[in-house]
Amino acid sequence: MLGTTVLTAEKTTGPLALGNMLFIIIAFLILMVILYFVAYGPLTKVLDQRAEKVTSDLDGAEQSRQQAEKLASQREEELKETRRQASDVVAKAQASARQQSDTLLAQANDRAATIGKQAEEDASKMKEDAIAGAKNDVASLSVAIASKLMQKELSVDDQKALINAYIADLDHK
Repeated sequence: MLGTTVLTAEKTTGPLALGNMLFIIIAFLILMVILYFVAYGPLTKVLDQRAEKVTSDLDGAEQSRQQAEKLASQREEELKETRRQASDVVAKAQASARQQSDTLLAQANDRAATIGKQAEEDASKMKEDAIAGAKNDVASLSVAIASKLMQKELSVDDQKALINAYIADLDHK
């Protein structure tokens, strides 16, 4: 029986198998057409969108890199300019400090010279005052001595006239 069943299966697979095969091939082709419109179209659309997004992201990254390089070079230039300005400020401050120092030194020298001249003038005046005082003292002593000597020989009126003449003579000198 087994042997006859196998023979029967072989005989039935011939024309039926061809019909089944055609059915399977047609079903497969219909399935492929359905998959093409249902799955393949949207899938390729998603893949294309993904490819565009990746391309866009790469372009954006390149632009960002270029912009970052531009900003870095711009910051570098600004830093150089800031350093140059700082150098200028320091140089101006040093020049101003030197100028102020020179001005203060000149003022101090002028003040010292003025004080020295004033001290010389004061010393000269004190010397003149001392000489004048000494002259007055000498004159007074001379008058006193002369008056004592003259008292013996001159009258009081003559002594007064002599003293007044002597004082007038001192005032002219």
